[in-house]
Amino acid sequence: MSAHSPDVDTAVHVGTIDMIAQLRGVDATGAGLSDRISRQLESAIAVGLLNDGDRLPPENILAEQLGVSSITLRQSLAEMRLKGLVETRRGRGGGSFISGKALATPEQLVSEFKRRSPEDLRDLGDLAATVAAGVGRRAALRADEQDLRRSRELASRFARASTAEELRRTDSRFHISLGVAAQSRRLTNATIQVHSELAALMWIAGASTASIKTASEEHDAILDAIERRDEEAADRLSAAHFERESETLLDFFLELATTTKPEEA
Repeated sequence: MSAHSPDVDTAVHVGTIDMIAQLRGVDATGAGLSDRISRQLESAIAVGLLNDGDRLPPENILAEQLGVSSITLRQSLAEMRLKGLVETRRGRGGGSFISGKALATPEQLVSEFKRRSPEDLRDLGDLAATVAAGVGRRAALRADEQDLRRSRELASRFARASTAEELRRTDSRFHISLGVAAQSRRLTNATIQVHSELAALMWIAGASTASIKTASEEHDAILDAIERRDEEAADRLSAAHFERESETLLDFFLELATTTKPEEA
């Protein structure tokens, strides 16, 4: 049971549902419609668009916003309840709420990571760096004070995060906030898509104080460049941030490959 009080208004904003509607998993091809909606909602939890205690809109409204029938949505929510990701409360202030359960154990994340290839990881890193560069450049041109304040707060939350899951969610939310600051719906959607895939891989190698400090300093440098309207620096620093993180992922993949016994592969 979530610790959130039902009297506290934690309703998910319609803009957040619009973002969730844009999420498409890379493995969604061939999946049933209810499975696809479940994956969209799970991806939204993974990147921090949905958080513990958030109240989902009424089923008929959520179904319309996600472009499916109420029956399909109910099937998706039933699947998520079985996984412990959604809980339903009756009575005043009731409804469907996101629970605080982790999406996957560290062992499940590592197992999924091993199914990747170096080429796939490099390709995903290239995409993340390219999208982030465009976001950084345009955020330097268009971000307003509110955008910067929101992104600074998320960067601060990331720096204070103490678990790998908190780091994944706050890291994703920070970069999505930069997509919003770029004031481009397509760039924001592209950022969400990248992080819906990237979130499960990030911080899988562990969260050392040094690695968190490095990422935090890079976040701050990107924000400083955006704040002083230096589009070239914001572009370059954003790309470099993901290029470094991509190399970290590849190093960890190769380390796992050399230490995994043949019967475990």
